[in-house]
Amino acid sequence: MNYELLPPDTLTQHLKDHRLALLNLLNLKIKSQKNLPQGHLRIEQKKGARAPQFYHFTNPADTHGTYIPAANQILARRLAQKDYDTKLIKILRQQLTLIEKLIVVTENKISGLYTKSCPARQKLITPVTLTDQQYIEEWQNITWQPQPFAVDAPEFFTARGEQVRSKSEVIIADTLTRLNIPYRYEYPLELKNGRIFHPDFLCLNIHTRQEFIWEHFGMMDLPEYAAKTVSKLKVFNENKIYPGRNLILTMETADVPLSSRQVENLIKEFLK
Repeated sequence: MNYELLPPDTLTQHLKDHRLALLNLLNLKIKSQKNLPQGHLRIEQKKGARAPQFYHFTNPADTHGTYIPAANQILARRLAQKDYDTKLIKILRQQLTLIEKLIVVTENKISGLYTKSCPARQKLITPVTLTDQQYIEEWQNITWQPQPFAVDAPEFFTARGEQVRSKSEVIIADTLTRLNIPYRYEYPLELKNGRIFHPDFLCLNIHTRQEFIWEHFGMMDLPEYAAKTVSKLKVFNENKIYPGRNLILTMETADVPLSSRQVENLIKEFLK
């Protein structure tokens, strides 16, 4: 469901990350240019010859250069790398110049049109990109019919008073709440065959607006349960629900229970 016409700007951060990578590489390559042999490499592949021949030329007027014997292939490698790095440095500088300009024209420009307006003006505007809080309110303003609990089901409640089905689900729910991650418990989703399933949690990465299904499998030491889990993962795959892309998985056995540290690490990796 779309709540806004334009998702938030994630391009700027990617540009900044790429800028840093380019800067580090540029500095590395500039340093590597020191103490290199002068001149350039020319490669000649004569017709019928088994291998190319390498020539070292330092005078632009000398288009032939000095032959590099096979015993001195290290020189050929250093010259080839030097020529490559020289061209690379030029490209890196060009890209850095363009990225700097892109960052200037992208960073907070669209969102700032709304957030920098006075409150009275904001009330009159429907922004194309919602603030995080506005989006959370829209996303959570959904009602659905929860899955029923058996009369004799064990009672497990989260910190916000929501009934769940296991201690591990309490850990997941409470950690999501503590880290301010919006979620819906057992929210119905439709698969491509029309079947409705209720994932344990549907979570929202508020910064990217991406939704993640979170499924916890709590009895993986039981063969029948493990077999059902494999079948469920197959159904997920058929519906383009993939671990790491839009699916978070946790599992446990009687000997290896779920820990809050595991849950927190997954939240920081995919939902923060």
